[in-house]
Amino acid sequence: MRSDFLKVVVAVAGALTLAGCAHNVGSGAPTTAGAVAPANSAATAGYAGEGINGQNLNANGPIGGGSSGLTAAELAALPQHLRVHFEFNSGSMDAKAQQIATQNAQFMVAHPHIEVRLEGNTDDRGTQEYNLALGEQRAETVKQFLESQGVSAARVSTVSFGKDNPLCTTNDSVCWAKNRRVDFVYSGGYNG
Repeated sequence: MRSDFLKVVVAVAGALTLAGCAHNVGSGAPTTAGAVAPANSAATAGYAGEGINGQNLNANGPIGGGSSGLTAAELAALPQHLRVHFEFNSGSMDAKAQQIATQNAQFMVAHPHIEVRLEGNTDDRGTQEYNLALGEQRAETVKQFLESQGVSAARVSTVSFGKDNPLCTTNDSVCWAKNRRVDFVYSGGYNG
């Protein structure tokens, strides 16, 4: 319960920070962190609306990923995407997911005191047990990829929410695709 409250506090703080840095959020217009791809872009299917100043956004503000204990400069340096998506019933990363994970690995290598929690998620089809296992498999896949890019395993933790942390609750394929993901949640203070 307390960690959920802290996530909300961090999300609100991030939203306030972003309010001063970005405009035209979600419109596809350029921001200080670069351009946001149009929602209908084939290259960004499943990623629409993500990527303003390192935060994943929709019309309501931050929607995943996040950070705690990072400086303003570190927040500004966060990768454009803090989420990777997966195909149905899969724990394998596609080329787009690997590209995003590579950007996150580069951020971590450049900031050796930062830790990340990888939060595995699934759509709502299947049993609770199956989805918890699949969410963990997805988080572990991303962790192994980060390690292959030079990130110490000691700086990466994983958790699976299975189907209990949806971004979208509509019962259709578009919504299910949004929920099949791993979120990167950063925190500062690693002393390893």
